[in-house]
Order: sequence, then structure tokens, then C-alpha cells
Amino acid sequence: MGYALFAHRKIFYTNLVFTLQSRLDNIMQQKQSMLTFSANIADGQVTVEEMAQDATNFANYGEFLTGAQAYIETADADGGAGTTVSEIGDLAYNQNNSEEYLASIAEMLNQTVNEKYALAYNKKLEAIENQLDMEQKKIETKLSAAEKELQAIEEAEGSAIDRATPKYNGVS
Repeated sequence: MGYALFAHRKIFYTNLVFTLQSRLDNIMQQKQSMLTFSANIADGQVTVEEMAQDATNFANYGEFLTGAQAYIETADADGGAGTTVSEIGDLAYNQNNSEEYLASIAEMLNQTVNEKYALAYNKKLEAIENQLDMEQKKIETKLSAAEKELQAIEEAEGSAIDRATPKYNGVS
């Protein structure tokens, strides 16, 4: 009867340890994925090659690109850069309205604004990473406790088996 109790608890804690280790692995994969994503958006531009090489973050790239476009189109007073971009575009047009000149100014503006948006977006990623760090620490604490309990169960099970096993002292 005692052995069955030990076996039940041992199975429970073995499964718990496995589950917690799986959750830790998942968190580590998420952090690695976020690191790759953060590196790819750091320059403010997302290329098709970057998205293809990091397909796990496809939704994040879509969100980033949509947000960057909205940032460019939103007025400065509302937290965007639209007013500034528009004013600089008007100045450039008044100075030199050739297509090549305006295209180069637009490219420089988009690059600068996208880099600024990437910096702001990285703050959001840092907050998510901090959440993952806290969750990782909680899981590591639970895992440590579960591993200690599993070890204690295995030791108690071993000593119970030793006590329950008849000893043979040899032939008299």
C-alpha cells in the first residue's frame, strides 16, 4: 500500500517537473524569438528576407509595419510624426521640386521616422521581456521545489523498500 502512495506521488512530481521544464523551454524560445525580432527592426526597416528567416514573428512584423505607417500618418500632437514629416516635405518641395530630390528626402525621412518608431517599439518589447523574466523566475522556483520533493520521495521510497525487504543472513 505504501509503495503505491510513493509511486503515485513520484509520477505526479515527475510530470510536474517535466511540465515546468517545458514551460521554461517555451519562455526561452519566446525570448530568443523576441531578440531576433528586435534585432531585425532596430534599423527601422523590415525586409522580406528578414521576415522569411524569422517566420515565427510574422504577426509581430505585421504589427510593427502597421504601427510604423500609422506613426508616420499621425499628427505630432497625437503622438506621431505626421506633422513634422509633412512640414519637411513641404520645405523640400519649395527648395527643389525635382522627383529625384523629393524621393531622396522622402527616403531619408521614412528611415529616420522608422528608426524612431523602432526605438519606441523596443520599449514595448522590453516590457514583454521583463514579464517573461518574472514568469521564468516563478517557474524556476516552482521547478526547484518540485525537484526537491521528487528527490525526497525517491529517497523515502528507497528506504521503505529496504525496510520492507526481508534480509537473509545466510545458512546456519
